[in-house]
Amino acid sequence: MVKLELVALRDRLDDVLAALQPLQAAEVITRAQDPAAPTTEGSGHGAGRADRLLMRLDRLLTWLPDSNSSGPVEAEPAEEHLEELVDELEPAVDRLLGKLEALRTEHESLPRYLAPLAELLPLLPELAGMDDRELANRHLATIALVLDDHQGQVVALLREQLDALLGRRYLLVTAVVGDGSVGCLLALSTRDLPAVEQVLGGDSVARVSVPADYAGRSLGSTVADMRDRMAALPSEEAAVGTELALLLAPHEDSLRSGRWLLAARRERELAAQHAELGERTFALRLWVPRPRLRALRAAVAARPYPVAVLDRPRRPDDSPPVLLRNPRPLRPYQRLVGFLSWPQSGGLDPTGLMGVVLPFLFGVMVGDVGYGLALMTLAWLLRRRMQARSPAVADIARVLLAGGAWSVLFGVLFGEFLGSLGNTLGMPALWFYRGGPAALEPLLLFALAIGAVHISLGVVIGLVSAIRHRSRHHVFERAGTLLFLAGLFVVAGIAASALPAGLVSPAVAAVVVGIVLVGWPQGALGVLLGPLETLSTIGNILSYLRLAAVGLASVYLANVANELAAAAPLLLGIIVGVFFHSMNLALAAFSPMVQSLRLHYVEFFSKFYEGGGQPFAPLGADLSGPTATRAAATPPADLPQVGSNAPEPREAVAMSPR
Repeated sequence: MVKLELVALRDRLDDVLAALQPLQAAEVITRAQDPAAPTTEGSGHGAGRADRLLMRLDRLLTWLPDSNSSGPVEAEPAEEHLEELVDELEPAVDRLLGKLEALRTEHESLPRYLAPLAELLPLLPELAGMDDRELANRHLATIALVLDDHQGQVVALLREQLDALLGRRYLLVTAVVGDGSVGCLLALSTRDLPAVEQVLGGDSVARVSVPADYAGRSLGSTVADMRDRMAALPSEEAAVGTELALLLAPHEDSLRSGRWLLAARRERELAAQHAELGERTFALRLWVPRPRLRALRAAVAARPYPVAVLDRPRRPDDSPPVLLRNPRPLRPYQRLVGFLSWPQSGGLDPTGLMGVVLPFLFGVMVGDVGYGLALMTLAWLLRRRMQARSPAVADIARVLLAGGAWSVLFGVLFGEFLGSLGNTLGMPALWFYRGGPAALEPLLLFALAIGAVHISLGVVIGLVSAIRHRSRHHVFERAGTLLFLAGLFVVAGIAASALPAGLVSPAVAAVVVGIVLVGWPQGALGVLLGPLETLSTIGNILSYLRLAAVGLASVYLANVANELAAAAPLLLGIIVGVFFHSMNLALAAFSPMVQSLRLHYVEFFSKFYEGGGQPFAPLGADLSGPTATRAAATPPADLPQVGSNAPEPREAVAMSPR
């Protein structure tokens, strides 16, 4: 990462920033990153107004379908014109949104009334079946109530008050639903209706009022109308959404273009606040990836006014951003690394290591041809559907696809297809079948071997990194850990009769020296901390036994599914088998991935990884939509454009800042 300073006339600052935005190749060094920079007054005039307008535009654009196609704009629209357009559209939009909110509220609230009232219908079929006219002819009235009676006391209190008021001149039927609400149907003479309404309106009855449209009606017509209304609400909501889209569609290009250009202008205003402003000139400091340096110099040289591009030396307290550049197949794992922490500038990017090992660990745990093929199919479909809508989900699907491929490979080695089904059908195990009685020992040893290799690799990487950064503390610690592990492995080999017994003395000496080296940098505390650190390393290796545990759990659940399916009648057996295998497949997609990530984040990365870096955030990276065709903002034709085949800055081995 190269540190540059651009110097030009002060009134050209916005134009220079506009030339940098399409390149997405330069991150402005903020005052927090460059404390030595003098404080100058930024360009914040009108910021609040512009931000409010951006929020209003975003609110309108949420009701338009996603679109990446908007025509180019010849000039930036004035904020006044955008505000006039938004002012014109917002009243109609607000009216429709109010209507939509009312429909959604009704959709959410109606089931609360409908469920308890519907429970009353079979209790009094004759009375519930009468319509309003039949009730009136008989001088009867029915009141449908929904009571909040979680403690079971409100209904008893209501009966007590009605008994005191009406004696036996009423009928009250109740039905309790799962959430504690109570549906009540009260039948009475019409002449008693006013007095009862006063009782129901009192504070002692915790009543949920039925919507006004259904008040005073018979139970049958109330429930029927509520059901009809519930069925009609989705289409009405969709109609309002369509009306919103039709209202905004004629102005879509103007809204999207205006929003993009306004966001680009605000980004330049914020960047300008970090420039050093003189009476006639400005100085703007930037971080630029070395591969993009030539493109930036060419873009600046194409300006019709002089712009000085100066190399600036790095200070010890500089914190340059980090730009990761990985081949396309490894970029999904780059996102997984970022979930933990971005690597420090100049440090090692572990994306490649994770991209190789994580699917391998996943495959060891799943280890089934049938599940592997199913996971690959699901991952492929998910990637196709989510590629445009959610790049993060698409990346996870790519990781799952690679893990599914390794699962198929280990399924062939283990002879598994939907657990024991492959073994039953004569599918051979090229290595060993995990469900067999003699499989536990080789499986555990295999898991420990993976852990030993993986942890040792992490310690070696950490030692190389410590030597590179001349950190004596970490050199002693990691060299001691490596020596301890080497001695421990030799001792294990001797115990297994795989190595000659004459190596026991050098191995024990290596273990002791390793413990001493680990504790040496800690001084007197090293006597205690050295053995604890080495024991922690052994614990890290033992953590890889989860590879065997998760794998065995998957095998046994698959075998249970097969045995239950075989014991049941044909159709029921198929249903049971599909259910349990589907559940096992869901677990196979989730649990092995979580365990693989944990082994990387906790056991492996702790041996060498230093996070805390900040990702490279160039000007223009957060802008999406149409590209302005202003002459001042257009770089020469031979430079990589936004949206071209050039590698995206964010989708890019941690580059050394040197």
